[in-house]
Amino acid sequence: MQIIFGTTSQRKTEDLQNVINEMNLDLEVLSMADIGWDRGEIEETGSTIEENSLIKANAILSFCKAHNIEKPIITDDTGLFVEALRGEPGVYTARYADDELLLNPNLPKHQCVIKLLNKLNSEKNRNATYRCCVTFMMPNGDYHQEIGESKGFISEKIIGELKKPYFYSVFILEGTNMAFNSLKVKELNNTYRYKALRKSLKKIK
Repeated sequence: MQIIFGTTSQRKTEDLQNVINEMNLDLEVLSMADIGWDRGEIEETGSTIEENSLIKANAILSFCKAHNIEKPIITDDTGLFVEALRGEPGVYTARYADDELLLNPNLPKHQCVIKLLNKLNSEKNRNATYRCCVTFMMPNGDYHQEIGESKGFISEKIIGELKKPYFYSVFILEGTNMAFNSLKVKELNNTYRYKALRKSLKKIK
C-alpha cells in the first residue's frame, strides 16, 4: 500500500520509509511532490501542534479528492515547549524570529536561538520538551493522532555546529550531556518525532 507523507523533503520521506522498513510494514511512502502538489505551503493557523498537523492532513485530503487520489495520509507538526516561557516557542517554533528577521534581514539566520537564550537569560528553570503530533488520515477522512515527546533542557549557550533545525544546538536531551545536533542518527531515531511515527504505524499494523 502507498501512503502520502505531508512533506516535499526527500530526506524526510526516506526517514519515514526507513522506519516503515524497520517495522516490516508493506508500505511505500510518497511525498507531496510525488502526487503533484501545486498549492504551495500549507498555512498553519492552529493554536496547537495537534491542530496544525490536522490542518495539513485535511489540506492534502482536499487535494487528493480533487485529483482522484485515494491513499492514506500522514502529517506531522513539531514544537519546542520551554517551561519557564509558558510553552514558547511552541507552535511558532519554525517561525519564532520571523518578525525580527523581516524587520532586519541582516540578523543571523539563527536569530530564533538568540531570542530564546536572551529570554531565558539567567533563568534557573531551563526545562523543555520537544513534542511531535502525527496525524494518520484515511481517504474517507477518518483519522487518529499520536504524540511523541523528548524531554530535556535548554543550554546556556550554543553547542556544536549551528545548522537547521537551529534549536537542536541548544536542546540537551534528558539523561545525556548531548545537544540534539550532536546525536548520531541511531540516537535521533529514538526521539520525539520517531516515537510519534512508530505509535501511529503500530496502529496501522
